[in-house]
Amino acid sequence: MTRLAARLCALSALLLSVPAFAAPKWDTNGDGKMERAEFTAMASARMVKRLDKDGDGAISLEEWKARPAAAKAKGNPERRFAKLDKDGDGKLGASELAPTMEKRFTRMDTDKDGILTAAERKAAHKPRN
Repeated sequence: MTRLAARLCALSALLLSVPAFAAPKWDTNGDGKMERAEFTAMASARMVKRLDKDGDGAISLEEWKARPAAAKAKGNPERRFAKLDKDGDGKLGASELAPTMEKRFTRMDTDKDGILTAAERKAAHKPRN
């Protein structure tokens, strides 16, 4: 095999091993669709990351009350926090936020097919009047 042929073989093997596009991080099963479990895991982890100011991997009551949505929320934030804090450790982890994110998925999935399309995600982020 000539040197050029060897290089072409190596290059083609490299190109075949690289996917045409990388799947988004949330697409854990690689099907290109945002299903309930994928949305729930992604949204729960994202909320913890966004609100966790001290970097301990969970949301404290103080971090919960400091979130922007707390100012607009109806009801008592301490009561809501306690209701979400299933293990009573004074912190919210992604698993404790999962039921809330599942309800959000249900509201966003307007055609009720179990998949969130880009249009459904975009519509959910439009400001409400």
